[in-house]
Amino acid sequence: MKRRSPLDDKALEIQPDDAGTYYNKACLFALQTKIETALELLTTAINLDPKSQDMAKTDSDFDSIRDDRRFQALIQGEK
Repeated sequence: MKRRSPLDDKALEIQPDDAGTYYNKACLFALQTKIETALELLTTAINLDPKSQDMAKTDSDFDSIRDDRRFQALIQGEK
């Protein structure tokens, strides 16, 4: 299982607009079933890079939150 990495936090300090780092952190929190945080981070990733939305649709890291209506709305582009 992936763990939260202090390197992700450092990466965001250096490059705060890096969608990939937000996406990876969203994956980590989803794996820990910390839904609120995962959704917030994924939202930021999608806002920074819309490709994150397509990646999340099939990424198994999000399986634990895939049935959440907010996750579904997010990956379908609903507000």
